[in-house]
Amino acid sequence: MVRLLRSRNLIGTLAVIASMVVGLLISATSAMPDDLSASARHGHSSIHPLRYARGFQNFANVEPNAPKGGTIRFGVVGTFDSLNTLRFPGNVPRDRTGAISLGHLVYDSLLAPSGDEPSAAYGLLAETVEAAPDLTSVRFGLRNDARWHDGRPVTAADVAFTFRTLREQGAIYYRRVLRDVEVEVEDSRTVVFRTPVAGDRDFVRIVGSLPIHPEHYWRTRAVTETSLDIPLTGGPYEIVSAEAGRSIVLRRVPDYWAVDHPANVGRFNFDQIRIEFYRDDSIALEAFRAGYFDVRVESSAVRWATGYAGPALSDGRIRRRVDTLDRPGEMLLLVFNQRRALFSDIRVRRAIALTYDFEWSNKTLFHGEYQRVDSYFGDTALAATGPSEPDERALLASSASSLPAGLFDAEAPSATLGGGDRRAALVEAHRLLDEAGLKVVDGRRIDPATGKPLTIRLLYLNPELVRVLGPVARNLEQLGIELSYPSLEPTAAQKMMLDRDFDMTTLNWSPTLVPGSAERLLWHGSLARIEGTYALAGVEDAALDATIDAMIAAGDEASLRTAARSFDRVMRWRNHALPLWRSNSIRLAWWDKFGQPPQGPRHAGAAAEIFDRWWWRGEGLTTGVLMKP
Repeated sequence: MVRLLRSRNLIGTLAVIASMVVGLLISATSAMPDDLSASARHGHSSIHPLRYARGFQNFANVEPNAPKGGTIRFGVVGTFDSLNTLRFPGNVPRDRTGAISLGHLVYDSLLAPSGDEPSAAYGLLAETVEAAPDLTSVRFGLRNDARWHDGRPVTAADVAFTFRTLREQGAIYYRRVLRDVEVEVEDSRTVVFRTPVAGDRDFVRIVGSLPIHPEHYWRTRAVTETSLDIPLTGGPYEIVSAEAGRSIVLRRVPDYWAVDHPANVGRFNFDQIRIEFYRDDSIALEAFRAGYFDVRVESSAVRWATGYAGPALSDGRIRRRVDTLDRPGEMLLLVFNQRRALFSDIRVRRAIALTYDFEWSNKTLFHGEYQRVDSYFGDTALAATGPSEPDERALLASSASSLPAGLFDAEAPSATLGGGDRRAALVEAHRLLDEAGLKVVDGRRIDPATGKPLTIRLLYLNPELVRVLGPVARNLEQLGIELSYPSLEPTAAQKMMLDRDFDMTTLNWSPTLVPGSAERLLWHGSLARIEGTYALAGVEDAALDATIDAMIAAGDEASLRTAARSFDRVMRWRNHALPLWRSNSIRLAWWDKFGQPPQGPRHAGAAAEIFDRWWWRGEGLTTGVLMKP
């Protein structure tokens, strides 16, 4: 989950599943468990100790004395026709770069992440958090002073209403991870969530992160309909205007109930936020360079290298930097639809993976901006290195007979196989395809299932990937395989993905330092045959399932490392995906009129968590009001 995974495009933001995806298929019990912890805490961490003690004043990654005022303007590629964030489908405002998150700004959640811890969140609407030792239930005690913008108190009924609505009518992610969770309102200030699945480490975090909506507002409105009516909200900002597909204006609420809450001190400093929507990234970049909006997160390595040159950059009015975060990084993968017999054959998957030349692509197409995916967990302690440790062997013992030779005793192969000796890679790819029964006739590989020349249909959502897929197609031609990747309208492409109507597709995935739940949504065999899930690849691998289950159940860092390294090892040996590149950086560009804290959130799930700590300091200044030199 995926950054899985951090408000977002249904499929294109599975990266955000990179940073924000959590959840487990769980089902309900009917009675309060006897082992609910009697010790109420001010926050919750799934595996690491809390950094901030009860009574802390503010997070360390903010400037607590940051001034309030001014305006910040964002440019977003896309459109919207609804402000109803409770229902799906509905085209609500989204930003695939993560620069802006509407729900993050106008709604509060029970818990708020600190941004400098891998797995911790602290009470926001919730004053207390009581999790059962086996994580089968959690009780939240709400703050007495929490208020909606109409002055009415936030109640446990609001929490239950939001939960039930998202579970039944929300985005597919919510419907899946909340499907069998149950909620009980004990009294107006106390709400309990339950699951019988013991040890689900992300259970508390997922229910604690729901954007809470006011029941009394929606009681007289049709939740099932799209609407541009400005909704009642309760967060640090309120919507003051919205023009479909063009712009949204937010205003800071001066009497916001949590303005001085420790989780909010030094944050949400702008009096006004303006969000302008653009048709495509090229137009948006030109608008940014012309000063029509103030900040930009760059998703393209090419634009970052070549698109910002000009007087404003040269004289310092536009500033840029790359923030490297403490995380495995966001990856772009090509995944195989393993429900199809052809791609359930590891020899076919490995042969296709051998044709991709990362080094050439990175140098020629990406200006050297990306990293090779040697491990799915990057350079972190979760990456599998060297031969497997005894604990890894024990975890995979029941599947040992089905695992590839060498998995226990040798260094795991790079997840990105291609590169190096291109001739040797192509010779091996040809051999594997011959062995798999894909013979060559008149220069074309023949699909044994149809007896016809093999054509692979690949789905993608981002039109900028065309320049990347072209070289992939040319490489596959050398194997006698045609790659078809027609341009489709995004809604149609999304439906085809969810209907599993593809041979291969693109997948953005951002593993976290506390993996498990997002990996389950993407790779667990129990979801492979269920329609409408994010398990696009349809992987059914008992060894991989065992590592995912172990990651979810891990109660300490040592157990988590063992499980994650085993997962990484199996993924790499089995060639369940073809990783194109990895990046654990956020590219930021901005007009020089903002102050920033000396150290931002190192574990930010999205750029929105960086920008909400900035403040306005005026035009033409070259130093931040409160920044350290």
